Amino acid sequence: SKLAQEALEARCETVGLDPLRGRILDRKGVPLTNVVQTYSILLFPDQLPAGGIDPSQAAAIVTAAVGGNVALTPSATAQGQPLRMASGVGRETAERVAAMKIPGVLVVEDDLRYDPTGFAAHVIGHINAADNQGVSGVEALFDFYLRGGGKNDRVAALVDAGRNLIRGLGYKRLVPDLGNSPADVVLTIDKNIQSVVEKAMDRRVAKGAVVVLDPATGEILAMASRPKYDANRLPQVLMQPGSPLLNRAVAAYQPGSVFKVVVAAAAIENGLASPEEKFFDPGYVDINGLRFRDWYYERGGRGWITFTEAMAQSTNSVFIQVARRIGAAELRRYAAQFGFGRPTSLGLDGEAEGTLPQAENMYPGDLANFAIGQGVLEATPLQVALMTATIANDGIRPIPQLVKEVRQRDGTLLRTFRSVPGVKVISGRTAAAVRKMMTAVTVSGTGQAAYVDSFGAAGKTGSAETGRTDSVGHSISHAWFTGYSPLKNPRFVATVFIEDGMSGADTAAPVFREIMTEILQK
Repeated sequence: SKLAQEALEARCETVGLDPLRGRILDRKGVPLTNVVQTYSILLFPDQLPAGGIDPSQAAAIVTAAVGGNVALTPSATAQGQPLRMASGVGRETAERVAAMKIPGVLVVEDDLRYDPTGFAAHVIGHINAADNQGVSGVEALFDFYLRGGGKNDRVAALVDAGRNLIRGLGYKRLVPDLGNSPADVVLTIDKNIQSVVEKAMDRRVAKGAVVVLDPATGEILAMASRPKYDANRLPQVLMQPGSPLLNRAVAAYQPGSVFKVVVAAAAIENGLASPEEKFFDPGYVDINGLRFRDWYYERGGRGWITFTEAMAQSTNSVFIQVARRIGAAELRRYAAQFGFGRPTSLGLDGEAEGTLPQAENMYPGDLANFAIGQGVLEATPLQVALMTATIANDGIRPIPQLVKEVRQRDGTLLRTFRSVPGVKVISGRTAAAVRKMMTAVTVSGTGQAAYVDSFGAAGKTGSAETGRTDSVGHSISHAWFTGYSPLKNPRFVATVFIEDGMSGADTAAPVFREIMTEILQK
C-alpha cells in the first residue's frame, strides 16, 4: 500500500540508477541497446565503519580499483547522502571492489545503454543523461515511448532511527511501479546486415556512410556512418575531430556521376535517347569557354559509342549532350520526382534535404554541371539509395521506413508502421532499360570492382570533385557507388559514400561488393 511504501521510505536512504528506457530492437527482436552488462558502485556514507575510513578515502580506494576518477560530490557526502560513485564498470573491476567488503560501498548490476563499439550509433542516437531526453536518432524520434514515465530503479539502505542497517534487510533494489512503462521500439534494421556493413566500414571507410535497403518496401536494413562514436562517452566524443556525431547517411554531398542514372531515366522516358543510340565522344565538351573533361581525357575520347557504353564508362560529354536534349526544367522535374531536393519522411534529426538547382537561372554551363552531378546539386546517401531503389523496383520509388513497431515489454503492440505504397516515377519499361545500362557498368565499365559473383550486380560509380586539393595538388573527390543485387528480382540496394574517397571505381565499388557478397549468402 501507499502508506506502507511511505513508511518504508522514511527509513530508506536511496540512490537512483539510470532512468529506465525502453529497448531499441532490430527487426527480429534482437536488442541493439542494453546489451552490455556492467556495474555501478554506490556509496552510503552513513554505513562506513565509525572511526574507520571517511567518504573521500572510500572514493580513493574505489578510484584506484576502477582506474579512473570516480564521482564524489562533497556536498552530498557531508550530509551523508548516498550517491553513485561510478557506473559502466566492468565485471572484473566490480568483483575486485566487492571483494574488499567495505561496509557502505555497494556494487550493483546495471546495463550499459549503448554498445561501446558504436554499433548502429547514428541510427540509435543518444540521450542527454541529465534529463533522460532523447537528443538524436531513434532515441529522439521515439523519446515519448522509450521514456515512458521516466522512472528509475533505486537502491535503498534500510536503516533504523539511528541510521544503522536493519539486520536481515540491509540493501534492497526498489523497482518502480511502471504505470506508464517505457516501451520497446522495433526497427527495420537487420542486425546481421548492419554487422556486415559495420565490419566492412571499419576496414575500409574512415569517413562516409552506407545505406542498405529493400527496394520493394523501402525498409532500411542497415545504416552506418563514419567516424562512429560511443554514446556512453559523449563528453569525450564532442572533443573528437571529424564530426563523429554527424550522421553522414542523411547529410548532403555532391553526388557526381551517380546522378547520371536520373539523366538516363529522363531521356529514355521522354523518348529523347535510347540505350543503343550512338553518340560521338571527343573526351570533352567546351561550353562558353569552359572545358568539361572526361576522366580519360588525357588518353583521348572514345569516338562513336552507344548511350549504354557512355553509362558504363561514365562519359561526361555524352551525358551533357543528352541533358541538353532534355532541358533544364524537365531534368529538374525528374530529379525532384526521384526524391532529390527534399527530405524523406523518416524524420531523423539533422536530415538534409539536399539542393536542387533552380531551372530558370541555369546557364548552359550550369546544365552541364547538373548533368554530371556537380555544381549546386547535393544529395544524401539515403536519397541516392532511394533513386537506385526506384530503378530496381520497376520505376516505383519506395517510401523509406526505419521503424516497424512500438511494443510494450510483454509484447502488446502500441503502434505498427506498415510499408506505404511507393510513388511511380518512370515506366517499368524505362526502368528495365536503365537497369541494363547499369548492368554494363559492373560487367564492362567503371564498376567492375562491384560485381557480385553468382548473383550479379548493377549500379553506378561516382567521383564528385570537392574543389579542394591535397598536399601535392591533386584534386580531392568524394567517392560513390550505388547499386543493387541480385540482377534478377533485386533483394538489396546498397549505397556507399566515402568522403574524400577519391574514386568511386577504386574505393567505393569494392566496399559495395564486400557487403553484398556477405549479405546475399546469409
